[in-house]
Amino acid sequence: MILTWMRRLGAATGLAFGLCGAALAQSPQPRTAPQPTYVPIREAMTFRIAEGQGPRGATRWVSATGQIQGNTASQFDAFRKANKIEGLPLVLDSTGGRVFTAMALGRMVRSLRMPTTVGRTISEGSGDGVRSKDVSCASACVLVLMGGIGRSVPDDARIDVHMFSVELDTEGNKARADPTFRDIEQSQRGMARHAVYLSEMGIGARYLEIMTEASFKGAMRRMTRDEITQTQLAMVTERELNAPRLTGWSISSSGAPPQLIRSALLSETAQMSVDHELVVECDNVRGFYWTTYRQQLRRLEGERQQGQPVSLTAARLETGGWNFVFQFPPRGLGINAVGNDLWLRRPMPQKVLEDAVANGRLDVLIGSPGRQPQTASLYDPSLARLLPDFIRRCEARPGLVSVGPTPRR
Repeated sequence: MILTWMRRLGAATGLAFGLCGAALAQSPQPRTAPQPTYVPIREAMTFRIAEGQGPRGATRWVSATGQIQGNTASQFDAFRKANKIEGLPLVLDSTGGRVFTAMALGRMVRSLRMPTTVGRTISEGSGDGVRSKDVSCASACVLVLMGGIGRSVPDDARIDVHMFSVELDTEGNKARADPTFRDIEQSQRGMARHAVYLSEMGIGARYLEIMTEASFKGAMRRMTRDEITQTQLAMVTERELNAPRLTGWSISSSGAPPQLIRSALLSETAQMSVDHELVVECDNVRGFYWTTYRQQLRRLEGERQQGQPVSLTAARLETGGWNFVFQFPPRGLGINAVGNDLWLRRPMPQKVLEDAVANGRLDVLIGSPGRQPQTASLYDPSLARLLPDFIRRCEARPGLVSVGPTPRR
């Protein structure tokens, strides 16, 4: 595949690498394009954790806004070490910047298993929200978008691309009008790095052709919805993007006994989407709850090939003070998979949930044969509000049995 990329790159010898997004600031939009109310942010990219109504029902996400500069990747590295952001959506609002920095940033995003999308995070009266109308992810920003394990581009957002200017040194000096042989060598090396990155991220070769249709000195090339889908820049449709999902914990009283439930997106690729949820229901023993950890696989091709069934063998809840383990029975005892639904179930002490509220943490570590362990968070501030009500409902049920103190595990 890399050879295919290199052939296409070789055909576009004028392609050069480095600072992206300068053209957006200097060049007018085509006369046929409507004048957007969206105003690009020219300052250096900043990151923050937002809370409110986010993409795909998320209540927490990472906002990345502004220009990608030479130190942006190191700043993001410091940000992710100071904050638990693995698996959180990354919402991008950027006109571009430094190419190789964007690649480094995209690789970090992939390693953190973060979905990516385009939008501007705005503060509202009740919390944060995301606006996508006319918001742009342009030039080098698109390289960061590629890093997402699941990528979505709202219909009213924009993907703008063009060729890249030559990166002569770490200070970002502009390309000379009369490039030297050394400049051409550096440009070729940049082409190779770009080809490897696109292949690594699973982006279709058509993306390169579209990108080279616009010079970095002229107006950018806006990608159509079909092009965004065909190149795999977006792997989630607008319908799926707006599909209803639980935005926090909820109490279900439709059946008996009552249940405390949290559902969320676990992961997404071109082949499948995986939702997971934790269902806590009242038990007959005071201070304990039957707890089910479940995964549901969607749009998965060949997920149950002969001799290679999908399975879920273990999950561990971590709250800061507790490590609570779900373990599938050994030697094939019991059943925990029907079709694309997988689950683990066992009684759980009430103190696990109380500890999650006290520490603001409820992480799940998931293990399956032949797969890398995954970590995701099921904590949401709504748990603190709903847990006392759920406990009262369980305590009000007749026939409860009391047991001794719960040992800490």
